[in-house]
Amino acid sequence: MHTKIQSKSLFAFVVLFLAACARAQNVDVDNPPQGRFLDEWFELHMGGGKIGYAHNSTSREKDRVETSTQFHIKIGRADQPVVMDTTQRTVETVQGAPLEFETQMRFSQMSTSMRGKVQDGKITLVSSQFGMEQTQVFDFPNDALLAWGLFREQVKRGFAQGTRYSLKTYAPEIRLDDAIAAHVSVGGWEQFTLQGKAAQGQRVTVTMEAPTGSLDMVSWVNKEGLPLRSKVVMPGLGDMEMYAVGQAAAMADFVPPEVFMTTVLKANRRIDAEKAGRIRYRLRAKQPGAELSALPETDSQKITRVDDQTVEVTVTRQEHGKGNAETPKRGNAETNDTKNGELAEYLGSNLMINIKDDKLIALAKTAAGGEREPFALADKLRKFVTDYVTIKNLNVGFASASEVARTREGDCSEHGVLLAALARLNGLPSRVAVGLAYVPIFGGQADIFGYHLWTQVYIDGKWLDIDAALRETECSPIRITFAVSSLKNSGVADLNLPLISKIGAIDMEILDIESQK
Repeated sequence: MHTKIQSKSLFAFVVLFLAACARAQNVDVDNPPQGRFLDEWFELHMGGGKIGYAHNSTSREKDRVETSTQFHIKIGRADQPVVMDTTQRTVETVQGAPLEFETQMRFSQMSTSMRGKVQDGKITLVSSQFGMEQTQVFDFPNDALLAWGLFREQVKRGFAQGTRYSLKTYAPEIRLDDAIAAHVSVGGWEQFTLQGKAAQGQRVTVTMEAPTGSLDMVSWVNKEGLPLRSKVVMPGLGDMEMYAVGQAAAMADFVPPEVFMTTVLKANRRIDAEKAGRIRYRLRAKQPGAELSALPETDSQKITRVDDQTVEVTVTRQEHGKGNAETPKRGNAETNDTKNGELAEYLGSNLMINIKDDKLIALAKTAAGGEREPFALADKLRKFVTDYVTIKNLNVGFASASEVARTREGDCSEHGVLLAALARLNGLPSRVAVGLAYVPIFGGQADIFGYHLWTQVYIDGKWLDIDAALRETECSPIRITFAVSSLKNSGVADLNLPLISKIGAIDMEILDIESQK
């Protein structure tokens, strides 16, 4: 089950709204002092309790401004907490022009990093994981800002009630190949409680827009612009909130609240996955922001709109053909990309799927075992990945296929990404799907739907679901797809946004189940 989705997404959200919060209006943003001139500590809260802390500092050395954000989170899970430590550093000119950034994340025993350098209108990204590096180069979007640039613009535009404007920010955690929009709206002064005491702050709302959805971040700032309280709006989950505190209070230890099991959906009836041929579901948004109209139609899933808040989703088991599909062409990524046109990105390399990795190439050959018929090949690859990932837990971050090939550890996302990689290396276009999946029992609860990731391969003109984590090649209709991705140019948060906006914010009903013929 993809229940670690929340902790993977928190990093991008914390960084963005720390950067977007208005701070310290008394700083001369055209000529800030040398040395450290901003230093802020925050507690992070979600699900009714403290989940960690964040530290944000800004300093100047000569004509360069460096902003550093560190955070530590610990979230309760069905049997043990998930811990993640992350640092992001951005370097910009005093005038706010981006120069470089670096992100480092440790999720349990897994460590990943990404660094970027902006030069001559291009950004060069280098991703490092498990001792391996991948490099990508993109056009750097005009007027895109990093942390200091965002802060500088907010101070210059001021905080008069009713002020509205839009900025562009580059956030690789959400999107690699382009900027995302940040829409800022300054409200009035409001009362709230801070550490048990009455406080007052001016409301500043920042809406971040990514290709897969939007995210609202709200802050209440004092007269100097220091954020006293901030929150990321996550419908149904219990918004993630940040409170300005001293260093000692921020770093004080805590017992993490249980968050993951609050996000599952209870099924209104039991499903026999082996017998089910078609299932019709009704999904209803019970809170604003849980947008359902954008649910994708796939070769197994059809959407019928009932009203503005409700859709019916019909999922049908896909029967695999035998011996009547075109044999996939082997070869390198460049050959496949050129010959397959619109399917190029589903055969090519990216930061999560490095098809030039010798370890993956060797695994792909072993997994296929000489099989060339596409449906039989997909089945062999699925069974191989199911057995190959021997340590099945939630203690791994969103690992690349290269790392899974070496550690043999992970949950549904690691199964899905490795299977996608082996499919591409055997000539089968592949992508990943995220959404809901039914399990008979999880975390002590029976008959639930939880958040999940699986693989789709393109055979005989159709995208077919295959699921290494749940051990299904000819998949039963127990999955509801929220989004699909080739993982090209997708950041972690970008893939997760369709889930985050719906966690705990939708109701689901199984309307009918048809047995397969």
